[in-house]
Amino acid sequence: MPEPEPTSTASTPSTATASPAGASRLLAPAVRVPLAARERPTISVIMPYYKGKDVVCAAVRSVLDQTLAADEIVICDDGSPDDLAAALGDLRAHVRIVRQANGGPASAMNEAARQANGEYVLQLDQDDEFLPRRVEAVSDAIVARPDLDVVATDTLLEYEGSVVARFLAETPFAVAQQREAILQHAFFAWPAIRRTRLLDVGGYDARFFHAYDWEAFIRLVLDGAVVGMVDEPLYRWHLSPGSITSEGGASAEEEIRVLQETLKVQPLAPAERAVAQATIVSTRRRGLLLEAKAAVADGRPDARARALAVVKGDGFGALTRLKAGIAVVSPRLAQRLTRDRYDETERRFGMYSGGS
Repeated sequence: MPEPEPTSTASTPSTATASPAGASRLLAPAVRVPLAARERPTISVIMPYYKGKDVVCAAVRSVLDQTLAADEIVICDDGSPDDLAAALGDLRAHVRIVRQANGGPASAMNEAARQANGEYVLQLDQDDEFLPRRVEAVSDAIVARPDLDVVATDTLLEYEGSVVARFLAETPFAVAQQREAILQHAFFAWPAIRRTRLLDVGGYDARFFHAYDWEAFIRLVLDGAVVGMVDEPLYRWHLSPGSITSEGGASAEEEIRVLQETLKVQPLAPAERAVAQATIVSTRRRGLLLEAKAAVADGRPDARARALAVVKGDGFGALTRLKAGIAVVSPRLAQRLTRDRYDETERRFGMYSGGS
């Protein structure tokens, strides 16, 4: 149930016409139809919350420190046992809290989106932050391209206070053939989504925990949503052991389920089905390798079995099989060889070099 309106919101709705987005490059498909001029959209920042009392204030402050204020901040308390209102302190006046029984992050995102008032809902995780120009850049992009249903920005991936990667450097944005591209991977993250479009496709699927966002993005793009990307890093993704994306192997397993469900229910063209099936194969291979590396690096009892699965698996290079073979013969030796090279980013983000 929603709580009473806060005494002051992040801002009042913006009606001023946006200036051209000259500071940032906008990546987007070619315009399909003539575009009419429009004013700035209203933007609601939505956030799922669960046991985040130590990090949520930094996230909220990053929204309040924008060069262009969001129209509101809506946080869904997903049945968290701690006290969100107390954690927010003085920031409570700038936030609208809605509450529900614990249902997971996808369910919380859906409730926040349903309760939001903005034309677009802009995602923020409780342990991440916006950089100051994010709302303005997204708003500028929508004004420049009113046909965009989804607008994202580049993202900085940070671990223990250091930037370890940029999202677009690891996952290039698909300007064309977005239907096929979304079946390979999520080529954008934490976007602003036209709220009615998100709700019309059914929101986020609460059956998924790690890949609920990608699954929704697949349905959006296959439904005809047009996606744009601001080529500027304006979101800070704080990788941590406690984040829901912290285990690449588990994420890979769920991504396979997402694709299997997509193949079952979506009317895909033959070429699109082939892309999805190829992605299942590569994701299964990635999951095997990540689980093996984690098991070896951590000295787990299943290290030998995990390494053997890589040795017997299809599609791995000779060097990868050799390293896995060492782990089968001597897990302790492999642990010494692996520990220094198994990057925490690889474990938590799920990135790896397929040939090593």
